[in-house]
Amino acid sequence: MAVRSEIDFIRQVLIHSPGTEHNFTLPKNTREWVEDKNGNLIQNPDYLLFDDIISPGRMSDEHSELEQVLHAFTDPENTFLLKDLLLDTIKPTNQREEIFNNCCELDQRLYGTDNFIDTNYVMEMENDDVSTLLLSGRTAKPEINSVFKWPLPNLIFTRDIAVVLNKALIITWGKWPARQREMLLMGHIAKYHPLFSDYTQLNFHDLCPDIFLEGGDYIVLDKETLLIGLSERNSKESIEAILPLTFGEGFKRVLVVDLPKTRSMMHLDTLFSRISNDEIIVFPPLYNDKEINGHTIQTYGIERGKSIFDITPVQQSLSNCLKEYGYNFQAIHCGGDEPVHQEREQWSDGANAFTLAPGKIICYSRNHETAHALQDAGYEKISAKDFIIDSKKHIVDDRKILITISSSELPRGRGGPRCLTMPLDRS
Repeated sequence: MAVRSEIDFIRQVLIHSPGTEHNFTLPKNTREWVEDKNGNLIQNPDYLLFDDIISPGRMSDEHSELEQVLHAFTDPENTFLLKDLLLDTIKPTNQREEIFNNCCELDQRLYGTDNFIDTNYVMEMENDDVSTLLLSGRTAKPEINSVFKWPLPNLIFTRDIAVVLNKALIITWGKWPARQREMLLMGHIAKYHPLFSDYTQLNFHDLCPDIFLEGGDYIVLDKETLLIGLSERNSKESIEAILPLTFGEGFKRVLVVDLPKTRSMMHLDTLFSRISNDEIIVFPPLYNDKEINGHTIQTYGIERGKSIFDITPVQQSLSNCLKEYGYNFQAIHCGGDEPVHQEREQWSDGANAFTLAPGKIICYSRNHETAHALQDAGYEKISAKDFIIDSKKHIVDDRKILITISSSELPRGRGGPRCLTMPLDRS
Protein backbone atom coordinates (compact mmCIF):
# COMPACT_ATOMS: atom_id res chain seq x y z
CA MET A 1 0.00 0.00 0.00
CA ALA A 2 1.33 3.40 -0.92
CA VAL A 3 0.41 6.91 -2.05
CA ARG A 4 2.81 8.28 -4.65
CA SER A 5 0.52 10.75 -6.39
CA GLU A 6 -2.66 12.75 -5.88
CA ILE A 7 -4.17 11.39 -9.06
CA ASP A 8 -3.42 7.65 -9.15
CA PHE A 9 -6.52 5.43 -9.05
CA ILE A 10 -7.89 5.29 -5.52
CA ARG A 11 -7.71 1.76 -4.05
CA GLN A 12 -8.20 2.28 -0.32
CA VAL A 13 -9.53 5.28 1.54
CA LEU A 14 -10.47 6.20 5.12
CA ILE A 15 -13.58 8.26 5.86
CA HIS A 16 -15.75 8.98 8.88
CA SER A 17 -19.53 9.17 8.63
CA PRO A 18 -21.35 11.85 10.65
CA GLY A 19 -22.61 10.51 13.96
CA THR A 20 -23.95 11.46 17.36
CA GLU A 21 -21.04 13.85 17.86
CA HIS A 22 -22.82 16.28 15.53
CA ASN A 23 -25.87 16.45 17.80
CA PHE A 24 -23.97 18.19 20.58
CA THR A 25 -22.47 21.20 18.82
CA LEU A 26 -23.91 24.38 20.36
CA PRO A 27 -24.18 27.99 19.11
CA LYS A 28 -21.35 29.02 21.45
CA ASN A 29 -19.07 26.53 19.69
CA THR A 30 -19.37 28.33 16.33
CA ARG A 31 -17.75 31.66 17.30
CA GLU A 32 -13.99 31.98 16.91
CA TRP A 33 -13.86 35.20 18.98
CA VAL A 34 -15.87 36.20 22.05
CA GLU A 35 -15.86 39.10 24.51
CA ASP A 36 -14.36 38.70 27.95
CA LYS A 37 -15.91 40.32 31.02
CA ASN A 38 -14.14 43.58 30.13
CA GLY A 39 -15.48 43.67 26.60
CA ASN A 40 -12.18 42.65 24.98
CA LEU A 41 -12.18 40.16 22.13
CA ILE A 42 -10.46 36.86 22.97
CA GLN A 43 -10.24 33.52 21.22
CA ASN A 44 -13.20 31.38 22.21
CA PRO A 45 -11.95 28.41 24.30
CA ASP A 46 -15.10 26.50 23.32
CA TYR A 47 -14.69 27.00 19.56
CA LEU A 48 -15.25 23.74 17.62
CA LEU A 49 -14.30 25.10 14.17
CA PHE A 50 -17.75 24.71 12.60
CA ASP A 51 -19.23 27.88 11.12
CA ASP A 52 -22.81 27.06 12.02
CA ILE A 53 -25.12 24.52 13.60
CA ILE A 54 -25.68 21.75 11.08
CA SER A 55 -28.56 19.41 10.36
CA PRO A 56 -27.09 15.99 11.25
CA GLY A 57 -29.57 14.04 9.15
CA ARG A 58 -28.99 16.10 6.03
CA MET A 59 -25.24 16.02 6.57
CA SER A 60 -25.39 12.22 6.79
CA ASP A 61 -27.31 12.08 3.51
CA GLU A 62 -24.70 14.24 1.79
CA HIS A 63 -21.85 12.18 3.19
CA SER A 64 -23.59 8.99 2.07
CA GLU A 65 -23.36 10.21 -1.53
CA LEU A 66 -19.60 10.54 -1.13
CA GLU A 67 -19.37 7.08 0.42
CA GLN A 68 -21.32 5.44 -2.41
CA VAL A 69 -19.10 7.07 -5.05
CA LEU A 70 -16.01 5.82 -3.21
CA HIS A 71 -17.50 2.33 -3.03
CA ALA A 72 -17.74 2.28 -6.81
CA PHE A 73 -14.00 2.90 -7.16
CA THR A 74 -12.61 0.95 -4.21
CA ASP A 75 -15.32 -1.67 -3.65
CA PRO A 76 -17.07 -1.33 -0.26
CA GLU A 77 -14.52 -3.41 1.63
CA ASN A 78 -11.77 -0.92 0.77
CA THR A 79 -13.61 2.21 1.83
CA PHE A 80 -12.85 2.06 5.53
CA LEU A 81 -15.00 3.76 8.14
CA LEU A 82 -13.02 5.16 11.02
CA LYS A 83 -15.66 4.12 13.53
CA ASP A 84 -15.34 0.50 12.39
CA LEU A 85 -11.58 0.64 12.90
CA LEU A 86 -12.11 2.21 16.32
CA LEU A 87 -14.54 -0.57 17.28
CA ASP A 88 -11.93 -3.16 16.31
CA THR A 89 -9.27 -1.32 18.32
CA ILE A 90 -11.22 -1.07 21.57
CA LYS A 91 -12.30 -4.74 21.67
CA PRO A 92 -9.26 -5.89 23.70
CA THR A 93 -9.73 -4.71 27.29
CA ASN A 94 -6.15 -3.46 27.67
CA GLN A 95 -6.38 -1.33 24.52
CA ARG A 96 -9.76 0.05 25.52
CA GLU A 97 -8.41 1.07 28.90
CA GLU A 98 -5.31 2.68 27.40
CA ILE A 99 -7.33 4.72 24.89
CA PHE A 100 -9.91 5.87 27.44
CA ASN A 101 -7.33 6.87 30.03
CA ASN A 102 -5.24 8.76 27.47
CA CYS A 103 -8.33 10.63 26.27
CA CYS A 104 -9.16 11.52 29.88
CA GLU A 105 -5.64 12.83 30.46
CA LEU A 106 -5.84 14.95 27.32
CA ASP A 107 -9.25 16.42 28.20
CA GLN A 108 -8.07 17.27 31.70
CA ARG A 109 -4.96 18.97 30.32
CA LEU A 110 -6.93 20.97 27.73
CA TYR A 111 -10.04 21.88 29.69
CA GLY A 112 -9.51 20.91 33.31
CA THR A 113 -12.27 18.32 32.96
CA ASP A 114 -12.81 16.22 36.07
CA ASN A 115 -16.16 14.51 35.44
CA PHE A 116 -14.70 11.21 34.24
CA ILE A 117 -16.49 7.95 34.95
CA ASP A 118 -14.90 4.94 36.56
CA THR A 119 -12.64 3.02 34.21
CA ASN A 120 -14.18 -0.26 35.34
CA TYR A 121 -17.56 0.99 34.15
CA VAL A 122 -16.11 1.72 30.71
CA MET A 123 -14.59 -1.75 30.58
CA GLU A 124 -18.05 -3.25 31.01
CA MET A 125 -19.77 -1.11 28.36
CA GLU A 126 -20.69 -2.43 24.92
CA ASN A 127 -18.23 -1.58 22.17
CA ASP A 128 -20.71 0.68 20.38
CA ASP A 129 -21.32 2.63 23.58
CA VAL A 130 -17.59 3.10 24.18
CA SER A 131 -17.03 4.39 20.64
CA THR A 132 -19.97 6.77 21.03
CA LEU A 133 -18.45 8.02 24.28
CA LEU A 134 -15.05 8.60 22.68
CA LEU A 135 -16.55 10.44 19.68
CA SER A 136 -19.39 12.41 21.25
CA GLY A 137 -18.01 12.81 24.78
CA ARG A 138 -21.25 11.46 26.24
CA THR A 139 -22.88 8.25 27.36
CA ALA A 140 -26.45 7.16 26.80
CA LYS A 141 -27.03 7.07 30.57
CA PRO A 142 -28.81 10.20 31.82
CA GLU A 143 -27.16 9.84 35.21
CA ILE A 144 -23.73 9.74 33.52
CA ASN A 145 -24.10 12.21 30.72
CA SER A 146 -21.15 14.36 29.68
CA VAL A 147 -17.72 12.75 30.21
CA PHE A 148 -15.46 14.67 27.84
CA LYS A 149 -16.13 18.39 27.52
CA TRP A 150 -16.80 18.49 23.78
CA PRO A 151 -17.66 16.13 20.92
CA LEU A 152 -15.52 15.62 17.79
CA PRO A 153 -17.56 17.08 14.89
CA ASN A 154 -14.44 17.72 12.78
CA LEU A 155 -13.53 14.04 12.60
CA ILE A 156 -15.43 13.79 9.31
CA PHE A 157 -12.42 15.59 7.81
CA THR A 158 -10.16 12.56 7.97
CA ARG A 159 -7.61 14.20 5.67
CA ASP A 160 -6.15 16.13 8.59
CA ILE A 161 -5.64 13.35 11.15
CA ALA A 162 -2.93 11.47 9.23
CA VAL A 163 -0.89 11.65 6.03
CA VAL A 164 0.34 8.80 3.83
CA LEU A 165 3.56 9.67 2.01
CA ASN A 166 4.57 6.76 -0.20
CA LYS A 167 4.60 3.90 2.37
CA ALA A 168 4.85 6.08 5.48
CA LEU A 169 1.96 7.04 7.74
CA ILE A 170 2.30 10.24 9.77
CA ILE A 171 -0.17 10.68 12.63
CA THR A 172 -0.67 14.42 12.85
CA TRP A 173 -1.43 16.79 15.73
CA GLY A 174 -3.93 19.62 15.43
CA LYS A 175 -3.32 23.23 16.39
CA TRP A 176 -6.78 23.60 17.94
CA PRO A 177 -7.75 21.66 21.09
CA ALA A 178 -11.03 20.76 19.36
CA ARG A 179 -9.15 18.37 17.08
CA GLN A 180 -6.51 16.84 19.31
CA ARG A 181 -8.61 13.94 20.64
CA GLU A 182 -9.19 12.96 16.99
CA MET A 183 -5.46 12.61 16.42
CA LEU A 184 -5.06 10.74 19.70
CA LEU A 185 -7.69 8.19 18.61
CA MET A 186 -6.10 7.86 15.16
CA GLY A 187 -2.73 7.24 16.79
CA HIS A 188 -4.14 4.35 18.79
CA ILE A 189 -5.92 2.90 15.76
CA ALA A 190 -2.73 3.04 13.69
CA LYS A 191 -0.75 1.48 16.54
CA TYR A 192 -3.03 -1.52 17.01
CA HIS A 193 -5.10 -2.12 13.88
CA PRO A 194 -3.65 -4.62 11.38
CA LEU A 195 -4.73 -2.40 8.47
CA PHE A 196 -1.74 -0.16 9.22
CA SER A 197 0.83 -2.82 10.05
CA ASP A 198 2.70 -2.51 6.73
CA TYR A 199 3.26 1.25 6.95
CA THR A 200 6.29 2.97 8.39
CA GLN A 201 4.65 4.96 11.18
CA LEU A 202 5.55 8.29 12.71
CA ASN A 203 3.50 9.77 15.54
CA PHE A 204 4.21 13.46 15.12
CA HIS A 205 3.07 14.45 18.62
CA ASP A 206 5.46 11.94 20.18
CA LEU A 207 8.29 13.37 18.07
CA CYS A 208 7.39 17.04 18.49
CA PRO A 209 4.97 17.55 21.40
CA ASP A 210 4.98 21.36 21.20
CA ILE A 211 4.22 21.98 17.51
CA PHE A 212 1.47 21.14 15.06
CA LEU A 213 0.90 19.51 11.70
CA GLU A 214 -2.34 18.86 9.78
CA GLY A 215 -2.84 16.74 6.69
CA GLY A 216 -4.59 19.31 4.51
CA ASP A 217 -1.27 21.09 3.97
CA TYR A 218 0.37 18.03 2.39
CA ILE A 219 -0.13 17.31 -1.32
CA VAL A 220 1.71 14.39 -2.93
CA LEU A 221 2.16 16.00 -6.32
CA ASP A 222 3.87 12.88 -7.68
CA LYS A 223 6.51 10.34 -6.65
CA GLU A 224 9.23 13.00 -6.81
CA THR A 225 7.62 16.11 -5.35
CA LEU A 226 5.78 16.86 -2.12
CA LEU A 227 3.94 20.19 -1.97
CA ILE A 228 3.41 21.65 1.52
CA GLY A 229 1.51 24.68 2.75
CA LEU A 230 3.08 26.89 5.40
CA SER A 231 -0.24 27.88 6.90
CA GLU A 232 -1.91 28.96 10.13
CA ARG A 233 -1.82 25.27 11.16
CA ASN A 234 1.63 24.25 9.95
CA SER A 235 5.02 25.75 10.75
CA LYS A 236 8.59 25.73 9.48
CA GLU A 237 9.48 23.62 12.51
CA SER A 238 6.81 21.05 11.58
CA ILE A 239 8.09 20.82 8.03
CA GLU A 240 11.68 20.53 9.18
CA ALA A 241 10.76 17.67 11.52
CA ILE A 242 9.37 15.46 8.75
CA LEU A 243 11.97 16.19 6.07
CA PRO A 244 14.10 13.11 6.94
CA LEU A 245 11.06 10.83 6.58
CA THR A 246 10.01 12.57 3.36
CA PHE A 247 13.34 12.05 1.66
CA GLY A 248 13.61 8.59 3.18
CA GLU A 249 10.42 7.69 1.29
CA GLY A 250 12.03 8.58 -2.02
CA PHE A 251 10.83 12.12 -2.69
CA LYS A 252 13.43 14.25 -4.45
CA ARG A 253 12.15 17.64 -3.35
CA VAL A 254 9.72 19.47 -1.09
CA LEU A 255 8.12 22.67 -2.35
CA VAL A 256 6.74 24.89 0.43
CA VAL A 257 4.22 27.68 -0.18
CA ASP A 258 3.89 30.39 2.45
CA LEU A 259 0.13 31.05 2.74
CA PRO A 260 -1.81 33.84 4.45
CA LYS A 261 -2.43 32.83 8.08
CA THR A 262 -6.21 33.05 7.84
CA ARG A 263 -9.08 30.67 8.49
CA SER A 264 -10.34 30.98 4.91
CA MET A 265 -7.02 29.54 3.71
CA MET A 266 -6.29 27.26 6.64
CA HIS A 267 -4.63 24.56 4.49
CA LEU A 268 -3.01 24.43 1.07
CA ASP A 269 -5.73 22.10 -0.23
CA THR A 270 -8.32 24.85 0.27
CA LEU A 271 -6.56 26.63 -2.61
CA PHE A 272 -5.09 23.89 -4.82
CA SER A 273 -6.00 20.39 -6.03
CA ARG A 274 -4.36 18.27 -8.70
CA ILE A 275 -7.06 16.53 -10.75
CA SER A 276 -5.33 14.93 -13.78
CA ASN A 277 -1.92 14.49 -15.37
CA ASP A 278 -1.87 18.06 -16.63
CA GLU A 279 -4.71 19.85 -14.80
CA ILE A 280 -5.22 21.51 -11.44
CA ILE A 281 -8.01 23.45 -9.76
CA VAL A 282 -6.64 26.59 -8.09
CA PHE A 283 -7.64 29.78 -6.41
CA PRO A 284 -6.22 32.17 -9.05
CA PRO A 285 -4.50 34.71 -6.75
CA LEU A 286 -2.39 31.92 -5.24
CA TYR A 287 -1.38 30.53 -8.60
CA ASN A 288 -0.96 33.60 -10.74
CA ASP A 289 -0.06 36.43 -8.37
CA LYS A 290 2.70 37.19 -5.90
CA GLU A 291 0.30 38.47 -3.27
CA ILE A 292 -3.01 37.51 -1.63
CA ASN A 293 -4.84 40.15 0.42
CA GLY A 294 -1.59 41.95 1.18
CA HIS A 295 0.31 38.75 2.02
CA THR A 296 3.40 38.21 -0.12
CA ILE A 297 3.62 34.64 -1.43
CA GLN A 298 7.01 33.07 -0.80
CA THR A 299 8.09 29.63 -1.93
CA TYR A 300 10.85 27.31 -0.73
CA GLY A 301 12.45 24.57 -2.82
CA ILE A 302 14.07 22.02 -0.49
CA GLU A 303 16.28 19.25 -1.82
CA ARG A 304 17.60 16.19 0.01
CA GLY A 305 20.09 17.12 2.73
CA LYS A 306 18.86 20.71 3.04
CA SER A 307 17.01 22.43 5.87
CA ILE A 308 14.14 24.86 5.39
CA PHE A 309 16.03 27.21 7.68
CA ASP A 310 18.93 27.27 5.21
CA ILE A 311 16.72 28.24 2.26
CA THR A 312 16.09 31.83 1.24
CA PRO A 313 12.46 31.97 0.08
CA VAL A 314 11.64 33.31 -3.36
CA GLN A 315 8.86 35.86 -3.79
CA GLN A 316 6.93 34.40 -6.68
CA SER A 317 3.64 32.88 -7.71
CA LEU A 318 3.05 29.17 -7.22
CA SER A 319 2.78 28.90 -11.00
CA ASN A 320 6.34 30.15 -11.49
CA CYS A 321 7.62 27.95 -8.69
CA LEU A 322 6.16 24.81 -10.28
CA LYS A 323 7.40 25.76 -13.74
CA GLU A 324 10.94 25.96 -12.38
CA TYR A 325 10.66 22.24 -11.61
CA GLY A 326 9.12 21.30 -14.95
CA TYR A 327 5.40 21.38 -14.05
CA ASN A 328 3.23 23.16 -16.62
CA PHE A 329 -0.33 22.57 -15.49
CA GLN A 330 -3.50 23.80 -17.09
CA ALA A 331 -5.00 25.84 -14.27
CA ILE A 332 -8.79 25.62 -13.95
CA HIS A 333 -10.00 28.51 -11.83
CA CYS A 334 -11.98 27.96 -8.66
CA GLY A 335 -14.95 30.28 -9.17
CA GLY A 336 -14.24 30.85 -12.86
CA ASP A 337 -12.90 34.17 -14.12
CA GLU A 338 -14.77 36.63 -11.87
CA PRO A 339 -12.91 37.58 -8.65
CA VAL A 340 -16.13 37.80 -6.63
CA HIS A 341 -17.06 34.21 -7.58
CA GLN A 342 -13.50 33.05 -6.99
CA GLU A 343 -13.55 34.34 -3.42
CA ARG A 344 -17.04 32.99 -2.68
CA GLU A 345 -16.34 29.53 -4.02
CA GLN A 346 -12.90 29.28 -2.46
CA TRP A 347 -14.70 29.79 0.87
CA SER A 348 -17.13 26.97 0.02
CA ASP A 349 -14.27 24.61 -0.98
CA GLY A 350 -14.44 24.93 -4.75
CA ALA A 351 -10.68 24.30 -4.96
CA ASN A 352 -10.86 21.28 -2.62
CA ALA A 353 -11.57 18.47 -5.11
CA PHE A 354 -10.92 14.79 -4.49
CA THR A 355 -9.38 12.93 -7.41
CA LEU A 356 -10.58 9.34 -7.81
CA ALA A 357 -8.52 8.68 -10.93
CA PRO A 358 -6.95 10.99 -13.52
CA GLY A 359 -9.71 13.25 -14.81
CA LYS A 360 -12.39 11.79 -12.51
CA ILE A 361 -13.11 13.99 -9.52
CA ILE A 362 -15.61 14.77 -6.76
CA CYS A 363 -16.66 18.34 -5.96
CA TYR A 364 -19.47 20.06 -4.09
CA SER A 365 -22.62 20.76 -6.12
CA ARG A 366 -22.92 24.30 -4.73
CA ASN A 367 -19.83 25.61 -6.55
CA HIS A 368 -21.52 26.37 -9.88
CA GLU A 369 -18.88 28.68 -11.37
CA THR A 370 -16.12 26.18 -10.67
CA ALA A 371 -18.24 23.49 -12.33
CA HIS A 372 -18.70 25.71 -15.40
CA ALA A 373 -14.93 26.20 -15.62
CA LEU A 374 -14.42 22.43 -15.41
CA GLN A 375 -17.04 21.86 -18.11
CA ASP A 376 -15.26 24.39 -20.34
CA ALA A 377 -12.13 22.24 -19.81
CA GLY A 378 -13.95 19.15 -21.09
CA TYR A 379 -15.41 17.65 -17.92
CA GLU A 380 -18.85 16.08 -18.01
CA LYS A 381 -20.84 17.06 -14.94
CA ILE A 382 -22.87 14.28 -13.33
CA SER A 383 -24.56 14.14 -9.93
CA ALA A 384 -23.48 11.48 -7.45
CA LYS A 385 -26.96 9.96 -7.56
CA ASP A 386 -26.81 9.58 -11.37
CA PHE A 387 -23.24 8.31 -11.25
CA ILE A 388 -24.13 5.55 -8.81
CA ILE A 389 -26.85 4.19 -11.13
CA ASP A 390 -24.27 3.12 -13.73
CA SER A 391 -20.92 3.68 -12.05
CA LYS A 392 -18.92 1.00 -13.88
CA LYS A 393 -19.58 2.64 -17.24
CA HIS A 394 -18.31 5.98 -15.97
CA ILE A 395 -15.21 4.47 -14.37
CA VAL A 396 -13.90 2.51 -17.35
CA ASP A 397 -14.43 5.00 -20.16
CA ASP A 398 -11.97 7.76 -21.03
CA ARG A 399 -14.23 10.73 -20.42
CA LYS A 400 -13.30 13.33 -17.86
CA ILE A 401 -16.09 13.51 -15.28
CA LEU A 402 -17.03 15.87 -12.48
CA ILE A 403 -19.13 14.03 -9.88
CA THR A 404 -21.04 16.45 -7.64
CA ILE A 405 -22.29 15.64 -4.16
CA SER A 406 -25.02 17.56 -2.34
CA SER A 407 -23.54 20.25 -0.13
CA SER A 408 -25.82 22.34 2.02
CA GLU A 409 -24.43 21.06 5.34
CA LEU A 410 -20.96 19.57 4.84
CA PRO A 411 -19.28 22.91 3.97
CA ARG A 412 -20.39 24.40 7.31
CA GLY A 413 -17.45 22.56 8.84
CA ARG A 414 -15.04 24.30 6.42
CA GLY A 415 -13.92 21.33 4.39
CA GLY A 416 -14.50 19.87 0.93
CA PRO A 417 -14.34 16.41 -0.68
CA ARG A 418 -10.55 16.21 -0.34
CA CYS A 419 -10.83 17.09 3.35
CA LEU A 420 -13.41 14.32 3.81
CA THR A 421 -11.09 11.60 2.52
CA MET A 422 -7.73 10.14 3.54
CA PRO A 423 -6.21 7.94 0.81
CA LEU A 424 -4.42 4.87 2.11
CA ASP A 425 -3.51 3.32 -1.23
CA ARG A 426 -3.39 4.56 -4.81
CA SER A 427 -2.24 2.34 -7.65
